Amino acid sequence: MREAKFALCDTEAFGARQALRRRHRFARRQGGGIAIMAAALLLLILGFFALAIDLARVYNRRAELHTLADAAALAAAIHLNGTKEGIQAALGAARAVVENSTSGPRYEFVRAVAWNDNAMTFGAGHDAGTEWKNHVDAAGSPARLVYVKVDTSALNNVYGRVSMFFAPLLSPQLASATVQHVTVAGKSRLNVTPLAVCAMAPLRYARRDHPNGAQYTELVEYGFRRGVSYNLMNLNPHGTTALSFQVDPISLADGAGTEANFSPSVYAPHVCSGTMAVPSITGATVRVHNKFLIDSYYTQLNSRFDGYTGSCDVHAAPPDSNIKQYGFAGVSWMTPKALFQSAQKDPAATNKLQTIAEIGPPNHPSAADYGLLWSFARAVPWSSYEAVGHPEPAEGYAPFNATTAVWGALYGTTSAVGSYPDATPYLDTRNADYTQAPSTAGRTAGRRMRRVLNIPLLSCPVTGATATVLGIGKFFMTVPANATALHAEFGGLTSDDRVAAKVEIYQ
Repeated sequence: MREAKFALCDTEAFGARQALRRRHRFARRQGGGIAIMAAALLLLILGFFALAIDLARVYNRRAELHTLADAAALAAAIHLNGTKEGIQAALGAARAVVENSTSGPRYEFVRAVAWNDNAMTFGAGHDAGTEWKNHVDAAGSPARLVYVKVDTSALNNVYGRVSMFFAPLLSPQLASATVQHVTVAGKSRLNVTPLAVCAMAPLRYARRDHPNGAQYTELVEYGFRRGVSYNLMNLNPHGTTALSFQVDPISLADGAGTEANFSPSVYAPHVCSGTMAVPSITGATVRVHNKFLIDSYYTQLNSRFDGYTGSCDVHAAPPDSNIKQYGFAGVSWMTPKALFQSAQKDPAATNKLQTIAEIGPPNHPSAADYGLLWSFARAVPWSSYEAVGHPEPAEGYAPFNATTAVWGALYGTTSAVGSYPDATPYLDTRNADYTQAPSTAGRTAGRRMRRVLNIPLLSCPVTGATATVLGIGKFFMTVPANATALHAEFGGLTSDDRVAAKVEIYQ
């Protein structure tokens, strides 16, 4: 019995030792599998890590080219105005931004970029159907080209090539990657009021000679004299019926405009803000309605004087920062004072509606009939235009001095200067006699130059529902409009690029 028990113990011990050996062998086999899996997983992790480094470098290079293209396009688009000079200025602006040694864009974080004009093309639209012209063709035919496209692939190809560190280990074909970026930019809208009048003469610039000498020869622009006030609702260079026009504020004549664009709900806000949703207008064909409904929209115009009885929103159409009304009877800088707000109708003109300011020289003799003068702009001598030419510099042409001799020569011998300021009354913000701030109750502090209406000047006569825009005139509202009249002083011409609200990136 004792021997049987010992045999049983030996058997059990042997089985336990065998089980233990099997567990050890299994553990060794399992450990080897885990080691293999760990090694494979480590290689995978290292692969992802390497791929992340390479992809990050590609991403960074793409971001660098994105910044470059955006900066060049935005700098260029500001200058596009439908002229050869605008194309050249756009190219110069892009080069200046890209090659700026201090703040210009870089690739590989620190390396400078050299500009190439071939990277920029120009178009009349920003959508997929736009025909893009290279800078040579654009300079030869620049009209309506107010959008710019920058394609970095046209620059030195080294800027877009990224050498990979780890990807070639997977495949030699992954030794490098090439990236690029395309940006399209242009003007979203113009600060142009969708109210148009006829150009009173066909010439953009003309000289008004004077028998008293060349020192009194005056610059005239499309028949308008700077510093003279006009009732814009009572003009017509080709007939005795007053002409004024509503302009489609959304689309040019070759666009997808509809009659609904003239509905009050669409049109009135644009009169309030003095804007049009078009990229350029000079030289363009626009849709028009004859006539401008002054009795319906004068309240919208008067938002500039802090009047909000119409449908204007104060944030989209703030008042002017100076809402002082310059009524003809209350001014201090004219002797004798005017008897009317604007220059009176020329009684001798039997086939057109023009003012006495267009008579002569010699001039209409009664200075009081010229209406309010020089509240916003002074007359400009022809010699100043000859010295500077076109386009007018940002600081403006050098105007006539405010002297009795000048006024007597330009507006009649009885005209004399009173207490005229150093600049002009509107711009002399230090003088309380000429300045009045808008109400601050729930409103903004106002925006300077809101009383200036940038108005399309049309080639007349107009037949049908379209008209050609010759230029843009600046007209300063001297007093609020009413149901029959819009009195505004001519302040010269402006251009599409100077009245562009802002430049936007479309792609």
